[in-house]
Amino acid sequence: MVKKFLGILSLTLTCTLLGVVNRLESAEAAACDPTACQPPKCFCPSVNPPGGLPLEKTPQFFLLTFDDSVQEGTLKGKSILICMKNPNGCPIRATYYVSIQYTDFSLVTQWYAAGNEVADHTMTHPQDPFDDEIIGCKKSLNAFAGIPNGKIAGWRSPFLNWQPKTFDVIAQQGILYDSSTTALTDDATWPYTMDYGLYNDCWKGFCDTTIHPGLFEIPMAAIIDDKGTPHLMDPHLDGTPDVVKGWLQDNFLRHAKQGKTPFGLFLHPAHLNQIPGVPLAPGATDPAKNLQMLEEFLDWAVAQPDTWFVTSQQLLEWMKNPVPADQLKDFAPFSCQVPKIGKEICNGLDDDGNGQVDEGLVQNCNFNTVVWNTCYGCPSENPSLANPVPKGGDRFRVPTTCDSVWWDPIANQCLCQDANCAYTDLSKPVGNAGDNSTNAGGSNKGTNNGQPNENKKSGASSITSSNTMTLIPGFIIASIFMQWIF
Repeated sequence: MVKKFLGILSLTLTCTLLGVVNRLESAEAAACDPTACQPPKCFCPSVNPPGGLPLEKTPQFFLLTFDDSVQEGTLKGKSILICMKNPNGCPIRATYYVSIQYTDFSLVTQWYAAGNEVADHTMTHPQDPFDDEIIGCKKSLNAFAGIPNGKIAGWRSPFLNWQPKTFDVIAQQGILYDSSTTALTDDATWPYTMDYGLYNDCWKGFCDTTIHPGLFEIPMAAIIDDKGTPHLMDPHLDGTPDVVKGWLQDNFLRHAKQGKTPFGLFLHPAHLNQIPGVPLAPGATDPAKNLQMLEEFLDWAVAQPDTWFVTSQQLLEWMKNPVPADQLKDFAPFSCQVPKIGKEICNGLDDDGNGQVDEGLVQNCNFNTVVWNTCYGCPSENPSLANPVPKGGDRFRVPTTCDSVWWDPIANQCLCQDANCAYTDLSKPVGNAGDNSTNAGGSNKGTNNGQPNENKKSGASSITSSNTMTLIPGFIIASIFMQWIF
């Protein structure tokens, strides 16, 4: 199968423009009224810890995120990076923004079952995503990876190419948060709600047209190097391993002093592995050395005082109930209870303890040019933008009354027996006019859950090129360098 990793980009901003950008953001962002904007429903952008916690009692959160398709090769690097533990003894957690094209759904199921977060990153990773890309991704993840719709709460725009309509769609689909805007130093805030519009990336001129009460923005804070130049995604591609590790450590410590604002490391897993048969570019660092450096940095970070690796959803749960760092070991959203099923079912876990996951239960779906696995039955054709949930399959999809770790898609049975594991998906229906792809408790066979959205592109002008960003007269704000790997 041809492997195509989309959306791998490295962002470099001109350091002399930091002050210009920040002044523009301050001028164009709508003012948030802290007397009217009150947690837990509304949060103003701020570098101060939520809930009035003093800095010494505030945990330092670490957001580790991955983008694009999920494949066996891309999981190798992530497995090395997420083998450490939080202070409560639970494995560290990460968020994966999944694009459907070339994704193996069974691996998404395993990622979620291990306690990590799965978020929406479109069907085909286009430069200009609209309704069908966003809705289709959520439908496919629910139907073929078994992720409950209510747990698909996050969104990141491909190439970080967002526009006002993007937020309109994700708000309509019940998405809880976006994490597509970039932040430098002064605007690297805690997450905030868009009750007053955006606070970051306001040089695009859209901030006052992006008002969505209750929709969270989790800014992506850039890594600032020793010359003052920002580096956003995949910073390890922009210098030698030793030099970049110094940048990462310095930036982590800066966040710790600047209101304990969340530190983020935003990666494309394709960069963490050497592609078989593809030679390294001249001057490029061996991916194995970069992976070793990142592992060393994470070992260092997790050893820092009161540091917690969390998913984006876990971070927002804490913000709504900001518990002091010395009480987090008993904070329920950060716990890691492993389901005790007693028999092997196709749920992404090693239920019988023999060291194998879903052995003999996963179906292999071969569509000639695309091959993937699933616990939820092979459809008649590969999911596509035109039909994200094709007909067919002889298994039962996860219902709205059971989380997938307890759901047996072969026996059509929820094995949760008490209130401690009960789950009810209260999310909005996916799609238009109540169209929902969950097919709760029913077989895939004979159903067609998900027709293409016919909405045409409209609204504000989009940014049409992912290679360049808008220019402010006399100044080049940024240049984006994209690398495509086939």
